[in-house]
Amino acid sequence: MSKGQKFFLFLLLQSLSLPLYGQTMDALLDELAVSDADQKESELQDHKKDNIASLSSTDITGPPEEDAFAQEKNIITNGVTLQGLDKQTGRVFIIDAPLNKSIEFGTLKIVVKHCEKTPLDDRQESMAFVVISEEKPVGTLQNLFSGWMFATSPALSAIDHPIYDVWVKECKALPEI
Repeated sequence: MSKGQKFFLFLLLQSLSLPLYGQTMDALLDELAVSDADQKESELQDHKKDNIASLSSTDITGPPEEDAFAQEKNIITNGVTLQGLDKQTGRVFIIDAPLNKSIEFGTLKIVVKHCEKTPLDDRQESMAFVVISEEKPVGTLQNLFSGWMFATSPALSAIDHPIYDVWVKECKALPEI
């Protein structure tokens, strides 16, 4: 309540000169003074809440390295294990491929650009960015697939080829050559 409103209320009560609800004028003025103190305390509490709300989550919890529940970063590897299927013969091939090296699988040329896996052992997920091309008889390369493949969901982003299927098995560290 502002000072002007309090003054107006004071004048109104003085003009009535009748006590409200059996209270004397002094008791009413004391009640107004107490409500003014309550209002100031409430404004102070609101100000404190605003200051706390303006702090970022890192100010309150500290850096992510200190947070026991912070999500761990994925492990980036230098190689990948791919699985290939020749649909004509029914044979399955396991291919260990280093990053950024062209690997041949039948008429396909496979280049893995990036591979990483989650650090959790109980829910291991490997994901790789793979570019797959096919060499045509005239000597040109036709791009068949370029995108992310996920080990736990091979059908999510699969290559569409009449003879070959290729999918990611796991990301792993290959020995340096």
